[in-house]
Order: sequence, then structure tokens, then C-alpha cells
Amino acid sequence: MAASKEYLTSVSEVDTGSMLKKFTMSTVIKWKKHWLLLMCGLFLALVTFYLSSEMVINKKFNINPVETMSTDHSHYAIWPNFEKNSAVDSDFFKSTCAKNVNFSITGLVDIKKQWAKSKNSNCQALFDKFTSMFTIDARKASLSLPSLFKKKVKGWLANNEQLYQEVFDQDVIHVISEFTHEHTVFNPLRDKRPVSPPKEPENSYFSTLLKESSDNCDFCNYKDYTAEHTFGRVESKHSFSASNIFKIDTLHAILALKKHDPLHWKLEEFLDLFQLVNTWIGKANKNYPNARYPGVAWDVLPKCGASQVHPHLHVVLDLQRYPGTWVVETWRRGAQEFYEVHNSNYFSDLVAVYSALNLTVTYGTAVAFASLVPRKDHEIVVMSERASSDFYILLYFVLRGLIDDVHKMCFSMGIALPAVNVAQGKLPAYARVITRGYVTDIRADISSLEMFLATNVNIDPYKTVEIVRNSMKARIHEVSEI
Repeated sequence: MAASKEYLTSVSEVDTGSMLKKFTMSTVIKWKKHWLLLMCGLFLALVTFYLSSEMVINKKFNINPVETMSTDHSHYAIWPNFEKNSAVDSDFFKSTCAKNVNFSITGLVDIKKQWAKSKNSNCQALFDKFTSMFTIDARKASLSLPSLFKKKVKGWLANNEQLYQEVFDQDVIHVISEFTHEHTVFNPLRDKRPVSPPKEPENSYFSTLLKESSDNCDFCNYKDYTAEHTFGRVESKHSFSASNIFKIDTLHAILALKKHDPLHWKLEEFLDLFQLVNTWIGKANKNYPNARYPGVAWDVLPKCGASQVHPHLHVVLDLQRYPGTWVVETWRRGAQEFYEVHNSNYFSDLVAVYSALNLTVTYGTAVAFASLVPRKDHEIVVMSERASSDFYILLYFVLRGLIDDVHKMCFSMGIALPAVNVAQGKLPAYARVITRGYVTDIRADISSLEMFLATNVNIDPYKTVEIVRNSMKARIHEVSEI
């Protein structure tokens, strides 16, 4: 019996221990299941929160992840065709919209005030677009001078008492292009300052530079010392193409005149060069059908950044968008925004505004205007629906006026041409030309002001447009001679 009790006690202890182990294991398993379910729930909650947050952010800021990566520019509409003619030209404007006004950069504020009061429907319609495009703000900038400093300031102004008095109460004009996000500041007093000629005459500097650079010029021996694209080069009577050695894109070409002199070229040579640009773009597009966005850049002489004295253009045909997003695509995006607001072609209305303000010159199908938001001095924009001979002839008048008539040897130019077989967001052909100061000046003409703040320009656009008008009158006969 004692043994039996011991046996029962032993069995009971074993059963109790076994049940305790089973209970413990069951509890652990249930605990793990609960934690697993809890962790899964937390994970799903985080995923749901993340996705819903992305949707809210995208909706709030109009971000489409797929569209951000897209390169088809489907967000551009098909705009109305570019037109250079307007119902409100400068004569109509002066007689109807704003009478007895002073056409100058300082007079723009008064022009705007009178224009706003016009009851004419055409005047009002264009005024609405003008104020949508531009913000113009005239500000006073006053100062005082220590007595010892006054003599030096007078000396800077050639002891001109009238200019000296203007120093103390200056007019500063801010012009902002709302759709292209450009901001230029004009101070007319800066333009009135007497400017001392450079120590070394520019003509002497240029002659020496031309001679020294011609002795070992690669472009003068282009067949031996320039690269070709894999699809070959194009060539004409006065010009040739080459492939840039150190490229910025797949299709980056050099188009150059055969003549070494970058300043003294005639209309026939100029037209030949740009006809070859069109030829090269066509050939490049044939070999790369998806390359459709052409851009051209031209710097003349080292002061402007030209790597060689020999006259040469950089031509790029981009596969995704216009090269130079900061400038060309910004204009294009601004034009799309304008279309969404006004349902009209931004560039047509832009020309209409400049025409009303007496800042345009026309030749055939092309128009040039002196910009109200220039990047630097003497900016002139030449525009046409396409890169026709009229477009390039007017551009020739612009450049020859700057080089020969106001003796600006150093200039930079950028050109955007209509995209190849792209109807959406179609740009007109346009060129932007600026002067870059004395070729002998060691000082840079672009500073942190232009790069990070607003552009400061000294030349009144109304003076600039007169250069083009006078140049066209003086050189119109050259067209019939080619």
C-alpha cells in the first residue's frame, strides 16, 4: 500500500508537471500570436498612413510621381500660332491708350497710370495682359555724403553739377516678368556717368589677338584638327560643322565660319552659317529621331567666354527638353501658364505689348524688341514663327548695329528654335543678344547680383531699340546684294 501510494504520488506529480509545461507552452504560443498580430497591425497601419500621406501631399502640391519622371512634356498644350502683328501698335497706343507720355524706362510708371485710365476696349484688353506679364515699381534711393567724399564723387561724374545733384535722390526702376521670373533693376544715373576709355584701345587689342590666334588655330584647319560626329559633318561655302570634343550632351556640335575673323563677316556669310545650323539639326534628327529640342549659343572673344577667337557656335539638340532649363524652358513653362490664364499665345501678346510701348522693329515676318528685363546691357530679342531668312537678316542687323555702330566687340547670344515635330508648347524661333563690356576689361561683367539677386542694367531699352532701327536703315541695301 505504501508503494502504491508512492506510485500514485509520483504519477500525480508527473501529470501535474506535464500539465504545467503544457499550460506554459500554450501561454507562450498565445502570447507570441498576439504580439505577431499586433506587429502586423502596426505595420499595416504605418503603410496605410504613408500611402494616404503621399496622396495628400501630391494632391496639395500637385505632384504626380509618374509625371515628374516623364519626358514627353504632355503637360504642354497646343497654343495658338505665333503672330507678330497687333491691333495696338505704337501709333494707336500714343493716340488712344496713353497720350503725351515719355517713352523711356523712367516714364513707364506714368505710361502705366495713363494706360489704366483708357476706356478703349483694345487698350484695356492689352493693359490687362501687360499688368499680368510685368510688375513695374519706381523707387527713390536717397543718400548723404561725407564732406571729404563729395569731391571724389564729383570727379567720378566729370564735375557735372547736375549729375552730382541727382546722386542724392536717385530713381530706381524695378521690372519683374511674372511668367518668366526675370527681375531687372534700372538706375538711369548709372547710364549717365562718364565712362573712361580702356587703357589699351580695343581695336589695337583685337588686331593683335586676331593675328596671334590665327597662327595655331584648329578651326582654320578643321579637316585635320576637329572631330566629327559618327554620322559625319556638314559643310557649305562659308561654314562647317564639327563634333565638340568635350560634350555637354549626346548631340553637341560646333558650327563655325571658315574665316578666322569673328567680327567682320558679311550678310552672305552670316546667312550661310545659320543655314548650315538648320542643315545640321535636320541631319542630327534623322540619325536620332527622338532628339527634337534645338538650342544655339554664341560667345565672341575671350571676355565673353569664347574658348577660341575663331567664330563658332555651340549647337545642341536635346532628347528631352530645351537645353538650358533656367532660361529657355522657363520661358516655355511661363508661356504655358499664361495660356492657361489668358487662352492666348504668350509670345504673340508679349510682342503686342512691346509694340504698343514703341520698343519693336520689324522686318518681314520677324520682329525685334529691346527687352524690359534684359540679362545684361543692350539685350535685344529677335523673334519669328520659324527660323526663316527674315529672322536671320533681322538678327544680322542687330549684331552689326552693336558691333559697328556702338562699337561693342564683345557679345553673347542664345537662340531657341522650334522643336522638331512637336506641336505641344511650340516656341517661336527667338534669339537673345547682350553686350558684355570692353574686350580689354579684366573685370567680370557678371557678379553675385546677377547670379543670385536681380540683374542690374545700365542702358535704357529705348536707347537700345534705336540702335536696331538705325542699323536696319543703314544696311537694308545689303539684302538685295546677295
